[in-house]
Amino acid sequence: MRFLRIALCAAFLPLVGIRAADDDSKDEEKQAPEEIPNFSQLDEYIYVPKSTMSLGERFFLHGPKTNYSGQGINPSTVDPGDLASTNVPNISRTYIDGTVGPDSRTVTVNSGLGGQISQPIQSDGRTDTWSYDNSGQTAGIPSQILPNGDITFHTYSAEITDTGDHDTTGKSNVGLELILDRDMGKLGKHLKWSFTAGFAISDIHSSVYANVPTTITTLTDTYDLFGQVVPAAPYSSPTVGTQTVYGANGQPVVGTTQATQTQSVNQVILLGDMPIGGSAGRSYTNVLTDTTNRYFTEGAYYTLRVGPTLIAPLGKNLKLSISAGPALIYSGSVLNVLEDLTIATGEDYQMLYQKENSKLLPGYYVDANLQYQLTDTAGFYVGGVYEGAGSYKQSVPSGYDANGNGLSYSSSIDFASEEGVKGGLTVRF
Repeated sequence: MRFLRIALCAAFLPLVGIRAADDDSKDEEKQAPEEIPNFSQLDEYIYVPKSTMSLGERFFLHGPKTNYSGQGINPSTVDPGDLASTNVPNISRTYIDGTVGPDSRTVTVNSGLGGQISQPIQSDGRTDTWSYDNSGQTAGIPSQILPNGDITFHTYSAEITDTGDHDTTGKSNVGLELILDRDMGKLGKHLKWSFTAGFAISDIHSSVYANVPTTITTLTDTYDLFGQVVPAAPYSSPTVGTQTVYGANGQPVVGTTQATQTQSVNQVILLGDMPIGGSAGRSYTNVLTDTTNRYFTEGAYYTLRVGPTLIAPLGKNLKLSISAGPALIYSGSVLNVLEDLTIATGEDYQMLYQKENSKLLPGYYVDANLQYQLTDTAGFYVGGVYEGAGSYKQSVPSGYDANGNGLSYSSSIDFASEEGVKGGLTVRF
C-alpha cells in the first residue's frame, strides 16, 4: 500500500509541472506591454478648396436702349361745364382765369306771425358771385375785358399729336454681382475648368426730353357786364371793403379820438348768370404749336446665369478665366410720360402718365476676369462683362381724342447689348 501511494505521486508530478508552466506563461502574457500602432504606411490628407465665391460691383454698365412714342391728352384742370350746361342759368362754372357762381342775393319777407325770413331773390339773369384774374396789367397776358365792355373766361387743353420716335441709351450705372464657381478638374496639362452660377442686379435709368407737335384748344365763354366798370384784377364780387365817412360839408367825419371815421361796405358788380348766347356763344380756338414731353423709365433688372468657365494660370498667383453661357433677365420698370404745357395766361399745365411693367427675357453672357490670389483662400479680381437678351414693350393709356379714340404712350426696352467693367473680392472654401 505504501508503494502504491508513492507510485501515484510519481505519476502526477508531470501533470503538476505542466500546470505550473501554463500558469507562468499566462502571467507573462498579462504583463507584456501594448504595442504602438504603426502609421507609417498611411498617406497624409490635406483639404484643397474646390469652390470660389466672388462678390463685386459692375462699373460703367451701359443701360438698355429705350424708344418712346405715342400721343396723349393734356386735359383742362378746371370744369366750365359741358356745352349743354351753357344754356342753364345760375350754376357754378370754373375757368382757368376766374369763376362764375350762383347768385347769392336775398330778400327779406314776412314769414307770418310777425317773423321774417331771407330767401333768394327772383332770378333776373344776373349774379353777384364771380371773379376774374387778368385785366391786361401783366405783360404778355391779355385782358379778359373786351373793348365793348363784356368779359371773357377761358379754359385750355391740349392734344399731343406726335408721330415720331425718340431713342436714347440708358445712363451708365453701378450694379452688384454674386458668383459661385465649383472646380471640375483639369483640361489637358495646363488648363482647368469650373462650373459657374451667378446673380446680378443693375438699375434702369432712361430719360429724354422732346419737343412734340401739339394742338392747343382754347375754350372761351363771354359774359355780359351790363355796362359796369370793374376794378383791376384780381377782383372778386361781392367784395367787403371800407370807406371814409363824409359829413354834410363834404369833409371826413372825425371821431372823439381825432381819427377819421370809416364804415364797412359791400361792393357788388353784377354779371350775367350764363354765357351770352348760351351754347351758341361758346367758342373754341385751335392752335398748332410745340410743347415739351419728358419720357423717362425707372427700374431694375436681375440677371441669373450658369455656364462653364475656362481657367488659364498666368503665374503662381495670377490666372485668367473666361466664362460664357445662357442667362435669364427679369426686368421691372415704370414708364413715365410728363406733358408740360405753358398756356397764354402764363400758367404751367403738367400731366403725368405712369404704368408699372415687368418681363422675363432669355439671353446670354460672356465674362473675362483676371484673378489674383493674395492667400490660399482670398483674392480679388477685375474684368469685363458682356450680356444680351431680347426686348419688350410697355404702354400707358393717355386719354381719348376728340373722336373718342383711345390714345396711349409706348416704350420699348432693348437689352441686346449690355457691357461694362467689374471688380471685387474672391473667397475659396
